[in-house]
Amino acid sequence: MYTLMQHLIAFKYACKINHWSTDSYSEHLLFDRLAEDLDTYADNIAESHFMALNKKDVFKADLLNPKLISKDLVKMCDTIIEYLEKLQNDDDLNEGDLSLLGDIESAFLGKLALAQLTK
Repeated sequence: MYTLMQHLIAFKYACKINHWSTDSYSEHLLFDRLAEDLDTYADNIAESHFMALNKKDVFKADLLNPKLISKDLVKMCDTIIEYLEKLQNDDDLNEGDLSLLGDIESAFLGKLALAQLTK
């Protein structure tokens, strides 16, 4: 779950880098739209998984992993969706975590469609 949080935060920053780098107003708005809800997803994972299990000590400065940031948002969406699917097959996760992961995956399928418009 920590790695998922890293991917979500990296995706947000990749969206913002693209947002700040474009001269196109429509792309500027699209990159903002792609960044929507990412803080909420990360916060929900932190609270429902780590904080609920009293694992707050996992949060370190490496939460923003710059190696995960890419300007290729389609590739990043694909990676996140694959990782979400892998996590959903983890028998150690509770129903709340699985539900949250399913919601995030649904949202990222929509983000993937939007990201494809940037190509």
